[in-house]
Amino acid sequence: MENQIFSVGAGISKSMVLTGHELWFSQNKVRNMEKFQKEITNEGLLASGFKVPLANIHEISYNEASQAAKIKYINEKGKEKKLNINFSNKDLSNQFGQYLGEKLDLFRSSSQEGKIKPLLWNVFILGIAVLMTVLMATMDDSSQLAEVGGKNAGKAAFLKLIVDTLGQTTVVIIGALISLFLAYKLFKRFTNPSSEILYSKDIKAGSAA
Repeated sequence: MENQIFSVGAGISKSMVLTGHELWFSQNKVRNMEKFQKEITNEGLLASGFKVPLANIHEISYNEASQAAKIKYINEKGKEKKLNINFSNKDLSNQFGQYLGEKLDLFRSSSQEGKIKPLLWNVFILGIAVLMTVLMATMDDSSQLAEVGGKNAGKAAFLKLIVDTLGQTTVVIIGALISLFLAYKLFKRFTNPSSEILYSKDIKAGSAA
């Protein structure tokens, strides 16, 4: 995990590096370590990155089914800060959380996630997919999409292009398949809840591991 550049979403930061003693973050998509090092040392108007000493991190948490990991640390002004780091996939977020937690010799604890929160989010996504599929199935003609104005005009035009290219029946079939897949994921997540992992300096938090 160390000395590799990761594409992340962490506040306004887009790139991250874990070094032996620090976490580096940059607002830009950095491709090489030399440029990254310059970005975190720039000051004033040229500043586009920052670093977090690993010694200042006192908590790391992540959900095994999530692409994000959260760290808590003390900044240079002595204030606690929280940072959510979104990776490209859940395997990376899990590897990062575990590696950093073990590297810092933090106490590990785990608990089963609550079912309601992920259920609501997945129901919301499934509802959108079903609604879009129903709208496409009941639409008389794709020209109706051209009548959409305002801030949704661009999305409607893109959707019209897809319908005109693939055909309404094909789009409805694809929408139905996506809805079934999301329903399957919803059922699987509800019946097999994930684990919440916490690494902390608090020995009481680690005693549940």
